Amino acid sequence: MLTDWLLIRRAAAELRERFAGARVRDVGRLADGRTAIALWRRGEESLLCLDPFGTPPLITIEPGELPVQAEPGFVRALGAALRQTAFLDARTRRGDRLLRLEFGTRSRFGVVDGYSLIVELVPRFGNAILLKGETIVAAAREFSLAENGTRSVTVGHAYQPPPLRDGPPRTLAPVVDDAESADALYVYRRDGVLQQGYVAPLPDRSGDAVTREPSVLALFAEMRAAAASRTRAGDGDRRRTALAKRLRERERKTMRELDDVARKRERAAERESLRIEGDDIFATLHERPDDASREEAKERAADLFTAYRKLGASLPHLDERERHLREVADAVATLLWEAERAGDADLDDVIEAAARLDPRPGARPAAVRRKKRAPLEYRLASGSRIVVGRTPIENADVTFRIGRPDDLWFHVKDQPSAHVILQRDDRAEFDDADIEAAAALAAFHSKAKSSPKVTVDYTRRKYVRKRPAAAPGLVFYTNPKSIAVTPRSMPGP
Repeated sequence: MLTDWLLIRRAAAELRERFAGARVRDVGRLADGRTAIALWRRGEESLLCLDPFGTPPLITIEPGELPVQAEPGFVRALGAALRQTAFLDARTRRGDRLLRLEFGTRSRFGVVDGYSLIVELVPRFGNAILLKGETIVAAAREFSLAENGTRSVTVGHAYQPPPLRDGPPRTLAPVVDDAESADALYVYRRDGVLQQGYVAPLPDRSGDAVTREPSVLALFAEMRAAAASRTRAGDGDRRRTALAKRLRERERKTMRELDDVARKRERAAERESLRIEGDDIFATLHERPDDASREEAKERAADLFTAYRKLGASLPHLDERERHLREVADAVATLLWEAERAGDADLDDVIEAAARLDPRPGARPAAVRRKKRAPLEYRLASGSRIVVGRTPIENADVTFRIGRPDDLWFHVKDQPSAHVILQRDDRAEFDDADIEAAAALAAFHSKAKSSPKVTVDYTRRKYVRKRPAAAPGLVFYTNPKSIAVTPRSMPGP
């Protein structure tokens, strides 16, 4: 969505109407880097959020509270100037995407003392500048005339606005007059996604659904949310790709180590030839022509027996090493699948689990502190309850915190899958339909979800154990039964 000076003018009018007289309670920095001014009016707090460096640069009104964040110099200066002042006015300059917000206090004699906040909503050249009178007090971005060529923004100097373009102001579509630009906006969406909003009908929008809506600030907020969602999706894709790359490299390293173990095992299997050769040497010592030759043969036989014993002693270590490497390979395969299925909000859990894959001796990776969400839970008509894990850490939580010793635990056989718990509060026995439903859910939340039939193991939760020093959600289990099911989900929990 594009913005031009007419939309900024509408935003200024809406700000005047909604917030004239509102008191500035605080100023701060949001977690995403934007500056926010908390306005209090008629018992309600709103955040006036400034994003002059966004794509596109925007102002939005959003609910919520200011978080506790480190405040850079501009935000700190803005807060010191504006706290406890009132929002007085919002003005624009014809043909320019520049918004001037007035804040101040009015004495009993009607004298206003305050500050102006200039928000330059110009793509690639946005800025926010605090003025006292026309003198610059603080700026989000300062620059000299040598850097810009047309003007400077320097604290202590007079403010000079950006130069206007020559000719009449450009608009997205012809506007009959100012009365038309004050009507409800023409808003265009495609498949429910905002494409454009404007004060007049836009040409070449035959494929879009059009509505008339009153608030340009609401459109700016919708645009900002969509842009933030795309940014998060892009960031999630990058993090997912980086995680998969690390796991693939760990997978290749594990396969190389398994090949090395296999070669050592082959050499160990050939150790009998060393013993036989040594025995033959001792059996033929009497045929040696002299003492020197016999001593040399004895040394050779001793070396062969030493190599034979070392290779024999290495077998238990090779067995243990191979077992560990196969567990790592299994864990990597599971984590690769978890990375594929995890939503962007769940990637932190998978990254944390991957960090615990090969912990250093004596070191414990710090857990990422995040807000816990309710588990994915389904209620059955029989009174049973099914709980499904959606990440490695959630799998561990479902199995070892939510699961009770006699609950049934489900996992797809020999494939990465979610941990699924089937439980009843009355501790009655589970009927076959409930077992099949839980198994079908485990199959649906597995790497084999596209298969027509999937074998699912299930056992009492008390027979499930954590793997020592393994990533979260990696377990071993005993006493399983198996059931073949078609993967399927259930109506939303």
